[in-house]
Amino acid sequence: MLKPDKHTNPVLSTVNIAGLIIEQIRNDEIVSYDDLLSNLVNQTSESVKDVFLYSLSFLYLLDKIEYIPDLDALRLRI
Repeated sequence: MLKPDKHTNPVLSTVNIAGLIIEQIRNDEIVSYDDLLSNLVNQTSESVKDVFLYSLSFLYLLDKIEYIPDLDALRLRI
């Protein structure tokens, strides 16, 4: 998944999308799940939906983001 090959689109790689997610959350502090996904679709393409959950899981496993269930939103962990 994280290892690129000749078919990997660098714009839609898990690591790149994770970077865009961090950038968006840094700017807005708390971002709803739907707003984050729609912003990423606008920045990249509709194909980002295939990688979005993998990137969120990657950041969550690294303990970089926190999910707020009441708001259905995400924020950075400090």
